[in-house]
Amino acid sequence: MTSANKKILLLIIVLGIILRFYNFHLIPFTHDEFSALFRTNFDNFTDLIEKGVKIDGHPAGIQVFLYYWVKVFGKTEWVVKLPFLIFGILSIYIFFLIAKIWFNETVALVSAAYLASLQFSVLYSQIARPYMSGLFFSLSMFYFWSKIIKTPSRDFYKNSLFFVIFLTLCAYNHYFSMLLAGIVGVYGLFLIDRKYLFKYVICLFITFLLYLPHLKIFFFQLNVGGVGGWLGKPNKYFILDFIYYIFHFSNYVLLVTIAIAVFGFYKNKISNLVPAHYLLFSILFFLPILIGYFYSRYVNPVLQFSVLIFSFPYIFFLMFGHIQNQKPIINLFLVVVILLTNIVTLVFERQHYKIFYNSVYQHILTDCQNFKKDTATIFLIDSHRKISAYYFNKLDLDSNFLWLEDFGSERDLIKFLQKASVGKKQLYFGCVSSVNPAVFPILNEYFPKLVWQKNYARGTTYLLSTEKSDTEGLVTALDFEGSVQNNWSNVNTQSIVDSLFYSGRHAYLLDSTIEWGPTFTVALQDIVRNEKDFIDVSVKFKRKGWINEVMIVSQLESLGKLIDWRSSSFEKYFNSSDDWHTAYHSIKLSDVELRYKNIQLTIFIWNKGRSTFYIDDFKIWVRKGNNLIYAVDQKIK
Repeated sequence: MTSANKKILLLIIVLGIILRFYNFHLIPFTHDEFSALFRTNFDNFTDLIEKGVKIDGHPAGIQVFLYYWVKVFGKTEWVVKLPFLIFGILSIYIFFLIAKIWFNETVALVSAAYLASLQFSVLYSQIARPYMSGLFFSLSMFYFWSKIIKTPSRDFYKNSLFFVIFLTLCAYNHYFSMLLAGIVGVYGLFLIDRKYLFKYVICLFITFLLYLPHLKIFFFQLNVGGVGGWLGKPNKYFILDFIYYIFHFSNYVLLVTIAIAVFGFYKNKISNLVPAHYLLFSILFFLPILIGYFYSRYVNPVLQFSVLIFSFPYIFFLMFGHIQNQKPIINLFLVVVILLTNIVTLVFERQHYKIFYNSVYQHILTDCQNFKKDTATIFLIDSHRKISAYYFNKLDLDSNFLWLEDFGSERDLIKFLQKASVGKKQLYFGCVSSVNPAVFPILNEYFPKLVWQKNYARGTTYLLSTEKSDTEGLVTALDFEGSVQNNWSNVNTQSIVDSLFYSGRHAYLLDSTIEWGPTFTVALQDIVRNEKDFIDVSVKFKRKGWINEVMIVSQLESLGKLIDWRSSSFEKYFNSSDDWHTAYHSIKLSDVELRYKNIQLTIFIWNKGRSTFYIDDFKIWVRKGNNLIYAVDQKIK
């Protein structure tokens, strides 16, 4: 390796260190890290396995490591994250060595530059979970495997020893790093020099023996299944989205990447390419994706971007493996262009240090602290209690909040707001992304003016007041006064009554003969400008008989295909009195796949139980959403 290329590699590693360690003492814990730390509070190893490992769905390796690490070094954020930051740096160097074995120094430098500067690898170096550890273990495993395959006669036993060690660590780290290790191990049976086949099989057998103590945990977790309770099945765009995510969702990064790949064909003959190399690295990159995809579609959802970090580096060998070795000045130019493009987009397009360094769990508690003593303000939050307790103690915060979950139902929340809004002028609401989207329009009914909204990854904080608000965002309001507006249908004028109403002089009566009530239909693109927005619906209703199986329904369709269907029951908002009540319904568009043509939105009342009741003031709003809600792994718009 030339002295100039060594300096280029040093530049890559130094910048990789800077990107990962920038203000590293300020990096907050993620939800997954908190979960892992809460599962280290056991007095003995048996409880750790039974109560801290089995219930998690991951192998025991990293949880056991954290258990002993925090016992010795404590639970300060940077201390917990430090080993994984180091794994991230070491991975850059190991990846360089692998590329050098299979290709040349130019391919190695280009590939290492990407691994050093892309958000995917930077982000997971800053998270104390089994992702960057798994990348380091799997790259190290592949490095020693490569030496066994390429030069078996040189230090076979030493390389085999480290191959077995890292193969075992992959198995104990994460099931997807184990999957990749299994693919590599099996593939090696076809590549290994026949003289060393028996010894290679012995290596695999020893690895299996080392994994035997974990088999009981493996089968227990296999029977439990995946994370289908909160993780949805991957859609047809998953692979393309993943590749786009790797490259920062940036046309600039893609343009540079494609340009370098095209440059590689300059003065390079197709006959110089080695098909076996492309087959190997295609299998390593695509097979874990395909296995995860079909398992998630037809068995249990397990596939998300994070679990593919172990196999993602091999895409660079597919893209750049044909590049011939270049002069150091060309290598420097390529590396500088890669690093500059990736770092600029990491900081400004992906806003990594702004978004990831701000914990929504902390901001839910701190965004209101400068007016926390205001007795005219209600402080309501929907967050994680144990994580909140961590920040209460760490930051010495006022912990006097109302918790949304303490209200047993929507009726209880509304009853509280009806009384509280009389004597209070403001309401502060901080929530994580999993909050019921209909909560906000309920709060907004009694505190109609949005003073401010602060957006974070995975959550939002709001300040509302009792001041009157304009009708910004109002799409339509069916009040049964005068002629029916455009886009409304199924409104029978004979059902409009003037004997009883909530506002104006008329209301609408649905009885046992009417199953389908007033219906609003519109092209989604005509009312929504951002796919992170909400569509809120409210309707006043009053019983004439008993309310049974009545609901607000919304559906999104594209060319006759149903995309999304959801409903909200009137019963949730009915308190058995003869007063007027309000039913609410919300669509969180950020949770709906919207990449369809000509999407039609339909909202209607479904009187499934054939009840008899009045409705009035049927309103539909578009509410500005949180454009950062899924910014960590989606494009920011």
